Amino acid sequence: MKKKLLVVAMLVVMIMTAVLLAGCAADKMQLGFIAEADGTPEYVTINIKDYEGKMLIDLLKAEESLGAKIEGTMLNEIKGIKNDFSKNEFISIYSNMKEYDGGFSDPIIKDDVTYYTTKVGIDELPISKDAKYLFVLSKY
Repeated sequence: MKKKLLVVAMLVVMIMTAVLLAGCAADKMQLGFIAEADGTPEYVTINIKDYEGKMLIDLLKAEESLGAKIEGTMLNEIKGIKNDFSKNEFISIYSNMKEYDGGFSDPIIKDDVTYYTTKVGIDELPISKDAKYLFVLSKY
């Protein structure tokens, strides 16, 4: 009888663990970084559980591993990609959310995801498990 009870208890623990882990997987967001639009992105997956209802600026400020340098709402550096206005280079932010498309440049397709230039800044871009952002060093 004790063995059966132990087996049932272990099954319950395994099921609860699986449910908890499945819930955690849904609370992730993908960020990509490339030095040029035709380059290969480096992706980072961020656990966004603590950022629900917040904006991208909040995540960038809190996630030290991204190396974001922000002045006001201006993103000057992230993951080694830097604005350099003397070379006419700046960080463009692209999103898979078409409703934020600014139409400033052609969409970028990477790994079967279409990214559009954003018409708003990092303080107006939402955190969401459906949101994907791509940071691109652009030239003008």
